[in-house]
This record gives sequence, C-alpha cells and structure tokens, in this order.
Amino acid sequence: MPKLSETAQQSRRSHILDAAEACFARAGFHRTTMQDICREAAVSPGALYLYFASKEALIAGLVERDRRDVLAEFDAAAAQSDVVDGLSGALRSCVVEAPSHKPALLLEIGAESRHNPAIARTVRECDGAIRGRLESLLAQAQADGAITPSAPVCDVAAIMALVADGLFWRRAIDPDFDCAALAPHVVAMLRGLLHPTAAAPPTAAAPASPPALAPVQP
Repeated sequence: MPKLSETAQQSRRSHILDAAEACFARAGFHRTTMQDICREAAVSPGALYLYFASKEALIAGLVERDRRDVLAEFDAAAAQSDVVDGLSGALRSCVVEAPSHKPALLLEIGAESRHNPAIARTVRECDGAIRGRLESLLAQAQADGAITPSAPVCDVAAIMALVADGLFWRRAIDPDFDCAALAPHVVAMLRGLLHPTAAAPPTAAAPASPPALAPVQP
C-alpha cells in the first residue's frame, strides 16, 4: 500500500480529530470509546491508532489545534492598526462564532483535566502559550503608544481570559444565551481597559455667600 503524502496524512489526522471532537462533545470523554471515534470518522482501528494511541492523545491533538487557531488570530490582531479592533475580531472568531459544540467540548476537557495529569499538563501548556502571546501583544502595543492600559498587561490578559472562559461556560450551559448580543459590551469593556479616560479633576466648591443681614428696625 503506497504511503500517504504529508498533505494527505495531515488531512486524515484532521478528519480524525473532527470525529473525536464531535464524539467527546456529544457523549463526554469517558463514555466515548475509540470504536465510537472510528465509526464517526469511518476509519479502521488500525488507521486511528496510527495517528493517535489513546483518547488522551486525541485530546492533546484537539487542544494543540485550538492553540494554533487562537495564536493565528492574535497574530492577525497584532497586524491591525487598532489593537482593540483586532482583538475584537479574535473574540468573534474564537468565542462568539465558535461551533455550538465547542463550548461543551472545552468544559469536558477542563473537567477531565482535574483528574487526569496528562490532560491537565496539556491544558496548562496551552493556556500558558495563549496567555503569553496575548501579554506580548499588549506589551508591544503599549510600547508603541497604541494603548495606555489602566492595569499591568498581565492583569489585562488575565481579565480577557476570564471573560472568554465565562462566555464559553455560559454558551455551554445556557441554550438561550445570546453571546453575539453581549459581545459589543465586552469589546467596550476591553476598550476601557486599554484606553482609559482620565478622571476629571474634582470641581472646587463655590464659596458660600454670607447670610443676608436683617434690616435694622428704627
């Protein structure tokens, strides 16, 4: 049997990851079997194990793929003249417009990371890479004078990560949650963090007028 080209191998690997993503989001990590993923991907067990030796390896592949996607969005944001507009685009692409099964999948991975050291390590490394790139982007924008953050960039990056996590969590548990309607307010909050308006100096109180003197009675 002829060996697949590098492009064909990457395509097959991505196809299997798509199948695993669908299965994990639908049934959870523990209820999904490797046989379920084979059926979803329409591949033989031998073909699956050629690329991924375990469900943990599949999770690692999914996390790594998401990491690359998010970092690519940050690179695109850094290339824009308005960093807030760029980060707004990243928020829209990675959170607001993410497929409906994605939030459930990320919650599933997060829950499993609490009990599985291998997955916990994978999640921490991904989170560290994303936070590090975001901090670097903000620090460069600050050095260029494009932003004047009201807090250290590491704190701003942490706030942004918390907001993104919260939006994902809400999308996962609340089918009526309108993430798109809330996104402009999130962007406005981000703009306020990165371009704070100087507080107006307090207005000095006007001196009190002396009390009127009563007329002298004759």
